[in-house]
Amino acid sequence: MFDISIKMIKITRKPIIAANLTAKDRMNRKDIVDIEQKYGLKASKLLGQNFLINGDVIQRIIDSLCLTPDSRVLEIGPGLGALTGEIALRSGSLTAVEIDSGFASFLRERFAGNGNVTLIHGDFLKTDLPDSFDIIVSNLPYYCASEIIFRIAGRYSCRHCYFMVQKELAERMVSKPGHKNYGALTLNMKLYFDARILFNIGSSSFYPRPDVNSSFIKLERVEEFLSKGEKEMFHILVKSLFWGRRKKLSRALTDSPHADFSRERVDEILFLSGIDGNLRGEMLGFDDLCAMVRAATKV
Repeated sequence: MFDISIKMIKITRKPIIAANLTAKDRMNRKDIVDIEQKYGLKASKLLGQNFLINGDVIQRIIDSLCLTPDSRVLEIGPGLGALTGEIALRSGSLTAVEIDSGFASFLRERFAGNGNVTLIHGDFLKTDLPDSFDIIVSNLPYYCASEIIFRIAGRYSCRHCYFMVQKELAERMVSKPGHKNYGALTLNMKLYFDARILFNIGSSSFYPRPDVNSSFIKLERVEEFLSKGEKEMFHILVKSLFWGRRKKLSRALTDSPHADFSRERVDEILFLSGIDGNLRGEMLGFDDLCAMVRAATKV
C-alpha cells in the first residue's frame, strides 16, 4: 500500500444549487481526456482507476442511494467526481477520501463552491474517520475491494453501503451453497452484511475501459449476534473449511494449517452441530457455520 500524508480540506464557499447540475454536466470520455491533458493527470492501472462516463448509469446509482437532506455520506475514491457532485447536491454532508494527489487537487478546485463537502487526500485503508456516516459509496478498486469492505465492516456501523465492484466478486458475495462461486468470501460477508446485486454495468461505461464488467451492489448491515470470541472462531472455521476446497469437513478441519483441531474435537464439533463430516465446505450454509461455532466454543 502507499504511504500518503492525510490532508483534510473543508470546502467552505457557497454551494451550487441542484438546478445547475444537469446530465450535460456529467463527464464523457472527451471531457476526461481534456481534464487529464489540462491538469497533467493520468488514470493509474496500479490504483485501479476507471472513470464512470455513462450518464444513465450515474443516474441509476444516485437514485439507488435514496439520499435526503439529512444524509451523511462517505465516498471512497471519488476520482474526478462522477458521483460526487450529485451526491453533494442531494445530501446533508459528504466526506470524500481520494488517494491520488492530482485528483484530490482537481476535486478541490471543481467543488470549491460546495459548502457541505469535506475532501481528504489520503489512503482510506490508513485513514481514521469518525463513525458518523449513514451511507458509504464507492467505485472500489478491483485490487483491494474486499480489504476495504471488511475494514468498513470492522470499523463503521453504517447500515447502508453501495459499491461498484468486479462482477465476478459481486457474484461470489451473493452466491449460494453448492455453487462454484460460493466460498470463504461469501460466508465472511454474511457475518456482517446482506449483499444484493442491484444491476450490472458493462465495461464500455468506463474510461479507460477495464477488461471486466462490473456490478453495483448494496450491502445492508445485519444484526451481529456472535460475541467477539465467536466471531474469531467463525473466521478460523471458514479458513479451515476452504483451505483445501475439495476436502471433506472432517479432514479439512483436522489437517487445517489455520487451527489446531484434534480429530476427537472435530468429531465432537460435527456431532454437536448435527453436520455430516463427509460433506465439503462449499455445501454448508451460514447457519451451519454458526452452529459449528457454538459447538466449537463448548468443546
